[in-house]
Amino acid sequence: MEELQMLRDLPAVANVSKDRITYSNAFKQVCVIRYLAGESPTKIFREAGLPPELIGYKRIERSVARWKAAVLKSVSGSSNMSNGEIITELINLYVHAVTRKGKLDDIAGIVNPDKANIGNAPHPLDGANVSGGVYIR
Repeated sequence: MEELQMLRDLPAVANVSKDRITYSNAFKQVCVIRYLAGESPTKIFREAGLPPELIGYKRIERSVARWKAAVLKSVSGSSNMSNGEIITELINLYVHAVTRKGKLDDIAGIVNPDKANIGNAPHPLDGANVSGGVYIR
């Protein structure tokens, strides 16, 4: 039960039951972006507080493969695009979704304590190795 509570407290996790973990949409999107940039799925999960010893190496690999396939379907023309072009499109979609959510929250009067820190939030690719060099925005 201690492990379940630890997982519930992670931003990468949307929901946890004794036999299932549901990851947040933001984590899935950032995970795919970082994976396409060349990072290891295990490293991404570990940095999110999700150790492979707890989650399972095979489960991590399958999750990322499933998310990647779903994301590639959402990017029109992705079959003719390089990973770099797909990453750029995904980042644009992600930023648009975050901006739209913020506007909807404002309209609905929802207070988001993290909103003041959005400008200081890490970019999904900070430190990622892209095309042989480290990504710097």
